[in-house]
Amino acid sequence: AAMDTLVIGCVKRVVLLCRQYLQCLIKWCHLTYWTSVVRKHPPDVVKPGRWGKHRYLEVHKLQIHYIENGSSSKPLMLFLHGLPDFWYTWRHQIKEFSEDYWTVAIDLPGCGQSDEPHYDITYKLNNLASLVCGVIDGLGKQDCILVGHGCGALVGWHLLNQYPQRVSKYIMMSLPSMGVLQELHQRGTIPLTVQAEALFLCLPRLPTLFARSGDFQLVDRMLAHFAKPADMEAYKYTFSQPGALERYLKAYRENFCDFLVEEFDFRERKPSQTPGLFLIGDEDRWILLEDCSSLLIDHYQPLAVRYVPQTGRFLHQEDPKPVNRLMRMFLNDKLERPEASLEVPPLTKIIQKEVCENCHGKPHGTAEQHENCSTHCDGEAHRHLLSKVRIPISS
Repeated sequence: AAMDTLVIGCVKRVVLLCRQYLQCLIKWCHLTYWTSVVRKHPPDVVKPGRWGKHRYLEVHKLQIHYIENGSSSKPLMLFLHGLPDFWYTWRHQIKEFSEDYWTVAIDLPGCGQSDEPHYDITYKLNNLASLVCGVIDGLGKQDCILVGHGCGALVGWHLLNQYPQRVSKYIMMSLPSMGVLQELHQRGTIPLTVQAEALFLCLPRLPTLFARSGDFQLVDRMLAHFAKPADMEAYKYTFSQPGALERYLKAYRENFCDFLVEEFDFRERKPSQTPGLFLIGDEDRWILLEDCSSLLIDHYQPLAVRYVPQTGRFLHQEDPKPVNRLMRMFLNDKLERPEASLEVPPLTKIIQKEVCENCHGKPHGTAEQHENCSTHCDGEAHRHLLSKVRIPISS
């Protein structure tokens, strides 16, 4: 009995020591790796005057921060950043185009110095597109040349779909429209690593803990191969502000759920002949141009698509000279379509048609009969049926 008591006592002491060791280890990791420095003062590169004038505009009861350069009497060129990002991502374009346009780069709601929305639903694409229209109105313009990158491009595509009269020309980078992304997801062409990263961002606490680790080593991994130390410090200052990363994740999660559940159908797009340009880096591992170009060109004519050599996700920062050159050629109507060296070769398309089970179950003697059935079934009368079957139709 004495021996049993001694063994039990030793086990308890070992467990207690292990617990204390783990607590110390976690505390040490938290202090040395998982914590970040809150930067109280903005670095010089984001202070007023360097890239333009900093101003605020009230839209939908929110104070929207923006930076402007050039004369307001010139056509408005409006820039929308992605996530996680802020107006500074457009520093190479704000000054470049300010001689010919009134360049304005905004901080989207909850980002940078703009107000956090009162309700998370404000982050949905419909509401953000409406808010951008409010920005255009607040700046005293009827339309604009719209430039978007990443998630800012998603907002831009959506605005073009719903309010085509507010866009005279558009330039989108890195991400196609939400409808095209859904098609790519259904075809299985989005890499599994990208899908895993997207799901990781939906987890509680872990994404922000990971982003803040090592005093925002995430910024170093994203930008170090092309950005200067002062540029990375600007991002670390913005991300270190209280609640900044949490607001970015709210915006992402609000729309990720819609991506999985809601239909962003091309038939909902209002017809327009707005000329556009889509740019993507040839080293971008998220989306490949050959996967999405045919879908984009089919639904957004007239549209030019171009690779930017030796660039990835942040092509407009990584190598701004060729990006600016392509933008200027497009704006001056000197960008020929198609361009054989950059355009994707024509491929046989597989169109996914939604048909109800009644039509799908009918016997079809020929492929033409099957295709005609799907054409009729894919109309408005069958859009909201829950029991649908997606079938491939070659064209």
